[in-house]
Amino acid sequence: MKVTGCLKLASTFYGFLTLSGGGTVGLGIWSQMKKSKTDLFNKMDVATLATIMSMGGPMLIALGCVLALMGVVGCLGTLKKKRWMLLVFFVIVLIIFILQVTMAVFILLPNNVKEKSLSSLEVKFVTSLQKNYNQDPSITSIWNETMTKLKCCGYKGYDDFTNSTFVMKQSLYPTQCCGQDSPCGKDKAANENVSGCIYALLDENVPISGALSFLIGIIEIVALIVSLKVYQCLGHVPALFEDNL
Repeated sequence: MKVTGCLKLASTFYGFLTLSGGGTVGLGIWSQMKKSKTDLFNKMDVATLATIMSMGGPMLIALGCVLALMGVVGCLGTLKKKRWMLLVFFVIVLIIFILQVTMAVFILLPNNVKEKSLSSLEVKFVTSLQKNYNQDPSITSIWNETMTKLKCCGYKGYDDFTNSTFVMKQSLYPTQCCGQDSPCGKDKAANENVSGCIYALLDENVPISGALSFLIGIIEIVALIVSLKVYQCLGHVPALFEDNL
C-alpha cells in the first residue's frame, strides 16, 4: 500500500512537471513576441554576440520542451514500472539543473558586472557612434531605431555623444537622450539621464528573472528527489524484479 501511494504521488508530480514545461514554453514564446528586434550588434560586426544575446526566448522554449518531455518519461517510467527510465530522467534533469545554475549566476549578476564582461565592445561601439552618428546613414538609422524602441541613449548613456561629430556640429544631443523632447541640450540630457542601450539590451534579451530561475531550480531539485524515491519504491515490488535490468 505504501509503495502504491508513492507511485501515485510520483505520477501526479510528473504530470505537474509536464504542465510546468508547457508553461515555460509559453513564456518563451511570449518573450520572443515581446522583444524589440535590433540590428545594432549585426551592424557592428559582432554577429556572434547578437546570436548569443537573442537566445533568451529560444532557451526558455527549449527548456520547457525538455521539462515537459522529462515529465512524460518520468510518468511512463512510474506507470510502466521501468527503473531504467527513471535513471534516464534523473541524469537528464541533473544536467539541465547544472546548466541552469550556470545561467542563473549570469542572470543574477548586477548589470554593471555584466557590462564589464562586454567591456571589449565598449570602445568599438562608442568610437563608431562618435565618428559615424549622423555621418553614416545606415549606422545613424540603426542607432535611432534602437534608442527609440528600447528608450535608451548611447552605449552607456548620453555622455557617449559628448565628443561626437554630431554634438560638435549641432551642439545638441539626439532627442532620445531627452525622452524625445527637443531641443536636447547637454543639461537637459544630464537631467533626464536616460539609461544606456547596453543595459536595455541585457535586460530584454535575458527574459528569465531571478525569481523564475530560482522557482524552476526548486522544481528540478524536487524532480531529482522524487525520481530517486520512486526508483527505491520500484525496488520493493518483487513482481517487477524480472522486468528491471
